[in-house]
Amino acid sequence: MSENVRVGYVPYSTDLQHPGDRRRLASWAADKSIELKIENPLESDLLVLSNAANFGYWLKRARQPVILDLVDGYLGEHPRFIKDATRNIVRSVRRSSDLRWITYTKHLRFACRKSAAVIVASPEQRDVILEFNKNVHIILDDLSELGSPAPDSLHLTSSAEQDSPMQWIFWEGFGFTLNHFQSVSSEIDRFLKDSGWGMYLVTNVEFSKWGGYIGKVKTRSLINKWFPLSASNIEIVPWSLKNLTEFAHRSTIGIIPIDLEDKFAALKPENKLLSMWKLGLPCLFSPIYSYKRVAVASEQESAIVTRSQWLAALQRIATSPTERAQMKVAGQNYLALNHSHKAIVSKWNRAITESLKS
Repeated sequence: MSENVRVGYVPYSTDLQHPGDRRRLASWAADKSIELKIENPLESDLLVLSNAANFGYWLKRARQPVILDLVDGYLGEHPRFIKDATRNIVRSVRRSSDLRWITYTKHLRFACRKSAAVIVASPEQRDVILEFNKNVHIILDDLSELGSPAPDSLHLTSSAEQDSPMQWIFWEGFGFTLNHFQSVSSEIDRFLKDSGWGMYLVTNVEFSKWGGYIGKVKTRSLINKWFPLSASNIEIVPWSLKNLTEFAHRSTIGIIPIDLEDKFAALKPENKLLSMWKLGLPCLFSPIYSYKRVAVASEQESAIVTRSQWLAALQRIATSPTERAQMKVAGQNYLALNHSHKAIVSKWNRAITESLKS
């Protein structure tokens, strides 16, 4: 592929600092020394649309091949009409859809059919999209920005565990995903209270609740409500890349609880799990499709935690530095074999080259 190719991009953020930009197409562009055309994306040989784009708007105007970068499983969710229509209304207000589509999934189906290629982030998502487009590529996030875990973090007991009088659980994510704690908070609350451990939440101090756009919620008020026994043990850390790496390195265990009744969340790819491993943390996680697949491949089925098992799982791993060390090494081995920066760049090269030929 020529490095003179002009790639237009409709991003999540104009400065490309949103994780959906910098860990995906922007990471590839930086590797290839290609400047993405953001201000005038149609002045390009190829147009890439993030999930923040108004697909119908850009597809109507594009005369070049178009790639959709869909990292979320909207089409596999099969939401009820009211939820689907409401989502489309919210996105129309945000100018990433249009009221004429009625529902957001109708907009997505149209866009998938009209695009040269669709990029997803898991085999589970690919299976859903193949009904609407046969040219589907699986590309996960590039987690290179998280660096590599310190050598001592792979020892049986890390220096952070040795030096700190208090052990810490680690979680990170957008504020509106905190709702996944609600179904398991009682068990985690009991563990924190009984063990004296703390929990870092690297997230938004305040966030918009509905669709990530509407309303304002203070994170501390949710924590006080869901963790009445241990709220004082929970520290809310404003999200930044620096805080992400710093507080992960202070922690002993990562967790990713997900409410399995949320069909949208159940189709999430394994990006967050891989980021925990990239940060050098053993991690306990809910059994969504992608996590179960990766757990089997990395021989970490014991890290899968069902809704009623969080207290027991946390008690087990908290008292077993040997198991934590084994989980860390297994995660690092999986990343080395399956998730290198070079491999991700190669997948983007293939998707873009094939789309240009189309």
